[in-house]
Amino acid sequence: MAGKFKVLVSSSLEPFLKLDEEFAAREDFDLHFAGDGVSAWEFIRQGKPDLVFLDLHAPGVAGDECCRRARRDPQLRTLPLVLVINSQSKDDLARCLQADCTDILFKPFSNHLLLATARRLLGLTYRSFPRVASRLIVRYGSDRQNLFHGFSFNVSSGGMFIETEDPFPPNQELFLEFSLPNTNHSIGCKAFVAWTNPSAQPSNLDLPPGMGLQFLTLSLPDLLSIWEYFSHLGDIPVSPLPALSGRIPPAG
Repeated sequence: MAGKFKVLVSSSLEPFLKLDEEFAAREDFDLHFAGDGVSAWEFIRQGKPDLVFLDLHAPGVAGDECCRRARRDPQLRTLPLVLVINSQSKDDLARCLQADCTDILFKPFSNHLLLATARRLLGLTYRSFPRVASRLIVRYGSDRQNLFHGFSFNVSSGGMFIETEDPFPPNQELFLEFSLPNTNHSIGCKAFVAWTNPSAQPSNLDLPPGMGLQFLTLSLPDLLSIWEYFSHLGDIPVSPLPALSGRIPPAG
């Protein structure tokens, strides 16, 4: 598809996204926010978005009702439509499933998770962030109580590549723990297997066998720690952090 992908997001979800000023342009997204369900449905009909993230409880027209309307429309039936709900509500989950939405996200979520979901649903190839070679001890796995030990090959503010002969499959969500040099605390987050480099048929001959991970739930202090780590390496250009802005700096 030529040009940018048009992505519609409920305005009520914006507080869960720590968006910097260049977020949409950097990710090649034409990002639109709908103030309520009525304007969201009109944009879905008239604006022809490529992907939609809707709050289930959007005022005017609820997210699941927008989804049901789209599924009844032959021109909108295949539109990827993601509903966002509160993880404590079983009733909300049932409503989403009955509406035949494409995917479900739980509050709170981040721009990392939105990007991972968008890339997966739009069939985008993994966008590599600027990376630096860094061999860190990493604990990872699908079960937080039973983590594997390994080493990173490179790290960025958006993810890392882990050396392993037995990578997890793409799209697998993992728990991840690691520490940066000269720090006293462990960084823990969820990560998304964006791609793999199997030993039998490597897709990148410059890398060892392993898997490329994208961070999903980094806290702001941890992201700033990684950013600070890069700024002292000097191998890649790192823009200064905006002082007291309260916004996450560009991830790469």
